[in-house]
Amino acid sequence: MMDVNLGPALWLSQAVAPHMQRQGSGAIVHVAARPGIEPSGGMAAYSLSKAALVYLTRILDIELRPHGIRVNAVAPQLLDTPANRATFPQEAMAQAVAPQEIADTIAFLVSDAAAPVSGAVLPAYGA
Repeated sequence: MMDVNLGPALWLSQAVAPHMQRQGSGAIVHVAARPGIEPSGGMAAYSLSKAALVYLTRILDIELRPHGIRVNAVAPQLLDTPANRATFPQEAMAQAVAPQEIADTIAFLVSDAAAPVSGAVLPAYGA
């Protein structure tokens, strides 16, 4: 789980940060998850990996904000995908968020409209 949920976010952030520092601005958005913020039973490895990602987001914010780089995360609870519809009960899927809605939230976080937002972990838990 760490290799899937934490590693790529760390490595990608390390790869883009020097370029963003040279230009004096940038925005990084990680995709966390509700279990990384609010632990739930039966998901120890997943929850820990997403909690580490949330912490990484906050650490990178502290380190990179002085260089004009904003670092945030969006944290969905459950995505409305065919695989999840086949796995989770219909009651759980009632609050699932469409992937496009998460993409729209990420687009906002990297936009100039979100310029004052840095170090946030934005819940996207659905209705």
